[in-house]
Amino acid sequence: MAAVETAPARPRDAAYPRGWAPVLAGRFLLSAAESAPDAPAVVSGQQSFTYAHLAAAAEAYRESLHAAGLRHGDAVVVQMEPSFEAVATLAACSESGCVFVPQNADTPAERVAAVCRAVDARGFVTGPAGPPLDGAAPRADVHAVASPRGLDVAQSSLSGGRRDRRTIESDTAYVVFTSGSTGEPKGIVMTHRATVAAFRAIAHCCRAHERLASCSPLGFDFCLLDMAAALGTGRTILFVPKRLALHPRRLVEFLRDEDVQQVHGVPSIWTMLLRHAADELATLRSLRRVVAAGEEFPIATVRRLRERLPALEVVNCYGQSESICCTFYDVPNPVPDDWSAVPIGSAYPGAELLLVGDDGELVDDDGVPGELYLRAASLFSGYWRSPAETERVLVPDPLAPDTSARVLRTGDIAVRGEEGFRFAGRRDLQVQIYGNRVELEEVERCVARADGVSAAAATVLEEGDAPAVVALVVASAGAADDTRIRAHCRRSLPDYMVPRRIGIVERIPLTASGKIDRATVKTLAERMASQ
Repeated sequence: MAAVETAPARPRDAAYPRGWAPVLAGRFLLSAAESAPDAPAVVSGQQSFTYAHLAAAAEAYRESLHAAGLRHGDAVVVQMEPSFEAVATLAACSESGCVFVPQNADTPAERVAAVCRAVDARGFVTGPAGPPLDGAAPRADVHAVASPRGLDVAQSSLSGGRRDRRTIESDTAYVVFTSGSTGEPKGIVMTHRATVAAFRAIAHCCRAHERLASCSPLGFDFCLLDMAAALGTGRTILFVPKRLALHPRRLVEFLRDEDVQQVHGVPSIWTMLLRHAADELATLRSLRRVVAAGEEFPIATVRRLRERLPALEVVNCYGQSESICCTFYDVPNPVPDDWSAVPIGSAYPGAELLLVGDDGELVDDDGVPGELYLRAASLFSGYWRSPAETERVLVPDPLAPDTSARVLRTGDIAVRGEEGFRFAGRRDLQVQIYGNRVELEEVERCVARADGVSAAAATVLEEGDAPAVVALVVASAGAADDTRIRAHCRRSLPDYMVPRRIGIVERIPLTASGKIDRATVKTLAERMASQ
């Protein structure tokens, strides 16, 4: 295990002419290590780490990965809480050319194993409080545990003689897995060039204050947005422990006691806080800005927040994991009385959002709905080993169809107005739960594989502080047991995808064309929920 010193990492690009070294994702996050090495970079748990600590840890981790036999292009699955160790591992993978594949600390073992198989994982890294590296650990050649002291390699079956390569900007930086409509997790591949383009836009548009709190899990790309906003501008990022994020009053206490000035998280967090700790919000005297993304920001929530914190700046972000984010809209204060929804605004400088109608032509008129297409340097390369799926969303530029240029077909419907764009829905069955992208078809396939179930349909209902998945099932023999069905789902689905309610029906309603009648499913689910 390599010990972590506070000296800056040694340069690794001496062969490049001055100023030519590639800008990699990890280097962008650690850029302040040269200009302000003693500035606080990460507050993780009870410890605070400087940029010098972070850079040194990243170099020590890189050396350990290399000593274990990992080389350029190897996929490293990283399952841990957002932390100092997570940032150092990301930077180490970036520098070594390994592909960073983040997973939430509480992701079910079966799902992590599926991701490891999908990417042919060479490395598997956990944090100090991560799952034990025993016989049940996902398949990988190298197993390691990251801590502030270094990277402890518990197992390695790789030889050190494998060919290595220099890391360049067109290499893959990371693959983030989201819910997939085929029933399997879908990997979104981002190069260093695309990642850094997104990071630069995020750092510019988020305008981070000195102490920024992140409420997102590691496997959610919003966590990368938070890192870019804070570390890319030399600020301090504080990772909110999950045990606090789920308890409104404890979360408020954390934000107050840590003197947090900016908070990043899904809008559901603020809905929860207003429901359960509204009076305590006024004690957050240091809080200056809220940046929200991952789901629609209810305008009623913004208004209530401003009632408690009148000077609060609110930034509404929009975008897909295929580009991390593409709009940052500053919500005016006060919110206009005649608004019924918060706009998403326009694309950040250097990117362009197009509105395309059903006829394939551009929509230029205000108030006319169309599908959003994104043109940007921050676009992903494609879905991991899914060329057909990639071709469906990376399509020719409508304004330059004869060139090789590609734009992202988002699947989101929007209308144009004076404030930019307003989100108006989705074309497919993708929904957002706590900011996480969920394909209802993946939930349905999982539920249908449970014992005693012959068919299933899923929908989303608003329950309490946030939307929740609800499933209707047809029993194959006898009575289907909802407890066993949920236990089956928890073995392979993240908790936010597990149906909160399960209703038994005689048959799944279908349309005349034989497809699931989504409107009727939702009506039946609402009726069951009200009983």
